Amino acid sequence: MELAVADLPPLDVLRGRWAAAAAVVAALGFPGAAHARDAGAWRWDDGGGNWAEVAVLDADRAVLLGWDRTARGSLSRRPDGEPTGELLTGAPDWWAQPLRGRTEDVAFLLGWSSGRWERVPADLQPDLRSGGLAGLPVDAEQLYGMVDSYVEGVADDQGLGDWRTPWPAVAALGQAGPDLTVEQLADVLGPLRADLPTGVVAARRFSPAAG
Repeated sequence: MELAVADLPPLDVLRGRWAAAAAVVAALGFPGAAHARDAGAWRWDDGGGNWAEVAVLDADRAVLLGWDRTARGSLSRRPDGEPTGELLTGAPDWWAQPLRGRTEDVAFLLGWSSGRWERVPADLQPDLRSGGLAGLPVDAEQLYGMVDSYVEGVADDQGLGDWRTPWPAVAALGQAGPDLTVEQLADVLGPLRADLPTGVVAARRFSPAAG
């Protein structure tokens, strides 16, 4: 079965947005929502049971996997524990590498190689950018929506009313990614009480140089 190209941004673009999200939530005191254990293992958790991870296997290959209640796919395991099923049908063997030893249910699986994301046709969604990936901020608008939701909640808790983070500041943060600065994060979080250095450290963990 031939793999299908998935409509997702390149790995480095996704890295930048994920790192920006991690910086924001870490600075605001919610580091479990988005973080990197190291440059090769990124985690996203929407707080409602949906999650996503990227496992960077080498300079040219990565696997994006996770659980989303709206996703159509499902992963099975043989009696020996080896992953199998529709998410892997026709996929290269290395897609299964980060699945081994896991006990979590997996509903979507994509592989990055040759400069593109691919998935098996049985796991196709009409539009991955609009859903099915655990709410992961894969584009600039989704990143802004995610940041704005956290900023709005914290601003309310801190008695700052409906202060809203500026769009250009969030866009710049996503473009800077692992190289974002305290100043750029401050532009996003404005008057909020936040631990900006902790946010910068969280973003740095996504840098390939940190691996």
